[in-house]
Amino acid sequence: MKKKVLILTGVAVALLIAVVAAALNAVFTVAHVEVHFSVCSSQGEAEAVLLQGELDDAYVGRSTTFLKLEEVEAAVERYPAFRVVSSEKRFPRTVVLSVEERREAYAFRRENGIFAILDEEGVYLYDSERNVNRRGGENILLEGFAFSAERAGEKVSGGHAEELFAMFSVFFQKLGDARANVVSVTLSSEYMMGDYFFLEMREGVTVDIFTPGNYTEEKAEAVIEKYLSLSEAEKTYGYFDVVDKDDTDDTDDTDDGRLFTVSQHRPSR
Repeated sequence: MKKKVLILTGVAVALLIAVVAAALNAVFTVAHVEVHFSVCSSQGEAEAVLLQGELDDAYVGRSTTFLKLEEVEAAVERYPAFRVVSSEKRFPRTVVLSVEERREAYAFRRENGIFAILDEEGVYLYDSERNVNRRGGENILLEGFAFSAERAGEKVSGGHAEELFAMFSVFFQKLGDARANVVSVTLSSEYMMGDYFFLEMREGVTVDIFTPGNYTEEKAEAVIEKYLSLSEAEKTYGYFDVVDKDDTDDTDDTDDGRLFTVSQHRPSR
């Protein structure tokens, strides 16, 4: 008798658990995937529509409780031009994402002549036959760098990549869209002081940044400070260089106690 009671009790408990689980599943089921997009191109707008549809198809009706946000974020990142800024579950029935379109900033030419297009952080986005981005205009051309860009959505690798993108992070912070000011960056070793970045600015003046791995952010700030101090006429020709004090005896009034010097050179026309 006791055994029968235990069996009946177990069945009743199992049924109760099943009923409760079904009720909870009905309540805690995704009804909305709410995506807040920040886009900067017409292609981004079109891709946002496609992505929203894919997310709705994949996750509406799924259990909110057991849904993994990492899975949803991975679905977004299948679109290399997008990145997830934030994600959260709003119980009982909503998943909320903030997604922004990556802004193209750089391009380098592959051996086959095709351009690899990168965003402001150096993340590889796609290949293109032309150095033209989705927002219009050209990207900053990177020359002389041996970069590897194989998988969309991943940061490129190669010599001097870290200091290049760290330096330009400052440029973008200070200038906004640095593409309006910088035409190209060339990695060169023409001088005995070793590798340096040669920047061609849009108005005509050029910049040599020696040993860019030393005081990277500080040198970037000094370059922007010097560049913005030039008159419109001064920006059209000549050059200035940034050199570690260990490598030069030159000093000028822009030194300001730094461990490097910023020197302007304006050859007569």
